[in-house]
Amino acid sequence: MEYYNATARKTKQGLQVDTHSHGVHYLIYEPKNAGGTNTGMNPVELELSTLGAFLQATAKQLAADEGFQYDQMVIDLEGDLDPRGFMGNPDVRNGLQEIRINYQVKTTASAEECAKFMQQVEQQSPIMDNLRNGVKIVVGQVTTK
Repeated sequence: MEYYNATARKTKQGLQVDTHSHGVHYLIYEPKNAGGTNTGMNPVELELSTLGAFLQATAKQLAADEGFQYDQMVIDLEGDLDPRGFMGNPDVRNGLQEIRINYQVKTTASAEECAKFMQQVEQQSPIMDNLRNGVKIVVGQVTTK
């Protein structure tokens, strides 16, 4: 089993959060219409991007294993989030209500072969699995300084 970790630290700039893992930093921020400065992806956009990136990685590995040939793949992801849930409305889910994925694959394979391949990619993607099936979350200690 592999172990991963990340840290998220609120900066002094509005809604900006500095995240880092293995020495790589990424700033997460909100768009201007949500009180940010639009200088980074917001957490929902990052979640969609993470799903797309892992689908890409899974497709690359699976294509090599299965002999599926493609020259390029573009994955478009969209998600719906009702802010009323985030703001505490108990009648509205607090997370994404739906994620839509569209694949554009440059390949000589038939549409049926390509669709079958993408189903395999989705079945083997860990991030897709987390989103579809949830994951156990264990909250540890809360400390103060």
